[in-house]
Amino acid sequence: MKKDTAKLESHLARHPTDAAGVISLIKSRSDNYEYDFLLEQRRKREKARSFERKRERNGS
Repeated sequence: MKKDTAKLESHLARHPTDAAGVISLIKSRSDNYEYDFLLEQRRKREKARSFERKRERNGS
């Protein structure tokens, strides 16, 4: 599940030198990117499986 980074971003707007906050934001964004990437991969695989099932039904 994607992480909401709004609170962390607003904290960093007030305290831009908070190293731990910056690291947390980078980790959260990285996790969100990975989540989006894996979700897109899953969608592509399911779409390919769907096409394959349709092809098998039409070919039989």
